[in-house]
Amino acid sequence: MAQRIYLIDDDEAIRFSLTALLATMGWETLSFESVQSFQASHPDQAALNGCLLLDIRMPGKSGITLLENWEQMGCTLPVIMMTGHGSIDLCRRAFKNGAFEFLTKPIDADLLIETVSAALEQQKQNQQQRENQADLQAKLATLSAREQEVMVLIMQGKSNKEMARDLSLSPRTVEAHRASLFARLEINSLAKLIKIYGGLKGTT
Repeated sequence: MAQRIYLIDDDEAIRFSLTALLATMGWETLSFESVQSFQASHPDQAALNGCLLLDIRMPGKSGITLLENWEQMGCTLPVIMMTGHGSIDLCRRAFKNGAFEFLTKPIDADLLIETVSAALEQQKQNQQQRENQADLQAKLATLSAREQEVMVLIMQGKSNKEMARDLSLSPRTVEAHRASLFARLEINSLAKLIKIYGGLKGTT
């Protein structure tokens, strides 16, 4: 899915000017006059890709309220907060709830472009990381129960002889299970096994 910028601000002039500015970078921006209209247009916000430009104070549901519920809804878009009435308390509250950045109006054009670019790059990296982890977990799920046992012992630094003793198997059988799990996980060395799978849940 292509990255998009979702802009929520009740000021029509700001929506127009920011959309025009972001278009100069080749970015597609979808603008909304309220949190409610954004949520109505995109009921599954967790599936969106890109970043969110969000005004803090608006009629109806405020931007800070949406931000406070953002992660609870399973949303991963970086959120850039905007306000014409900035305060230390608001800034602290925004960052406490996971805001990517806090910008005060009028927003400097270069700063906005720099911030949005960084947010889109972060989203891209996070998405790739999630996809990679899902792929690793899918490969782990193909292991047999015995292969999973062997993998746990490998992670503990056990030799083939030690694993054979612990599992009441012959060293040759352990070696066969080891070769099989390496093949299923598409790796060719112990170093890669530890590097790629060492931090994943389910390996211990």
